[in-house]
Amino acid sequence: MNKWFVVYFAFLFSGFLSAEESNQFEIGKQKAKVCMTCHGADGIALIDPYPNLRGQRASYLVSALKDYKSRERTSGLAILMQQQADTLSNQDMKDIAYYYSMLGSESQDKME
Repeated sequence: MNKWFVVYFAFLFSGFLSAEESNQFEIGKQKAKVCMTCHGADGIALIDPYPNLRGQRASYLVSALKDYKSRERTSGLAILMQQQADTLSNQDMKDIAYYYSMLGSESQDKME
C-alpha cells in the first residue's frame, strides 16, 4: 500500500512540474521577443555575427547576460548586448535562458 502511495504522488508531482515548466517556457518566449530580431525566431541567427541561442545551456546564457550587464564582455557587438542586458532583471535572464535552452529539446517539443 505504501508503495502505491509513493507512485501516485510521484505521478501527480511530475505532472505539476511539467505544467510549471510549460509556463516558464511561455514566459521566457514572451520576454525573448526582442532577442529574436538578431538571434532568430527559433534561436538560429540569420545574420553571421550573431550567435545561435537554440539549445544553449541556461546557465551559460544567464552568465553571458550578466557579463554583458556588468560590462565584462566588451568585444565584437558587445555594446548592443550591453544595452539589452541593462533592461533585464535576474528573473528575466533566467526566463529567457530557460526558453532558449529548451528550444529543440524533446521536453519543449512535448510542451507545444
